[in-house]
Amino acid sequence: MGERTIREVLKRRSEDTLRVLRQQRSMKTTGLRRRARGLRSLLIVIVLIIAAVLAYSGWLVNQAINRFAADRAANLTSGNNVTLELHSAMQFLPDTLLAATDPNFYGTGNLSVSPVTQRLVRIYFPNSPGVTADIMAIALQYTYSRTDILQNFINEVPVGLDHDRPVHGFAAAGQVYFKKPFGQLQPQDIALLVALATAPVNLDPRRDPARALTLRNGVLQRDVEQQVLNQAQANLLKKTPLDLASGSS
Repeated sequence: MGERTIREVLKRRSEDTLRVLRQQRSMKTTGLRRRARGLRSLLIVIVLIIAAVLAYSGWLVNQAINRFAADRAANLTSGNNVTLELHSAMQFLPDTLLAATDPNFYGTGNLSVSPVTQRLVRIYFPNSPGVTADIMAIALQYTYSRTDILQNFINEVPVGLDHDRPVHGFAAAGQVYFKKPFGQLQPQDIALLVALATAPVNLDPRRDPARALTLRNGVLQRDVEQQVLNQAQANLLKKTPLDLASGSS
């Protein structure tokens, strides 16, 4: 092969090589551009999702706070015009209620969802998923004092059944089951109401007094565990009858 032929072959190979290299660079650049566009699209989607989550969380917070504020301002319970001021109730009610449901109610931080606060949110919004209820509960704990939350709780929580209808609030329950103002109730009566409010199923104590008595005595024992009562006091109260007022149930 002559020298000229060799140079022509090398030249052609050189041109082919350059063309291949240019194609490779072009494909690489195109790939980088595509990946960059894909990354930008992904970032936009992430930003939109975060914005939607924040907007939804803000809406949930407003829902919870507005509902709580409405109850607090109106000083009414759901379906009953009977309310109970926490400061006027005997201390045995909040002590026993918290002993049975949430002993650390006043001791946990606002980011730790209190069972009482979460239960109140469930009363307001019964179909809320767990994470949604937690967001609302944390919002309430940051906005209101624990005492304010407990105040609304004692007037909103269902306390057993009357003619298969929930009785809302401890004051109303005292009237329904004992035909007495709350201030005239005895410690064992309050323990029964706490048991009805915290039982896993709704119960009319007049229809199933044996179970109601067992639940009440369980609450009294929780008082012992949380040092609300000593064992001797609890044993004495456990021996008392339910003393329910007669009702057409």
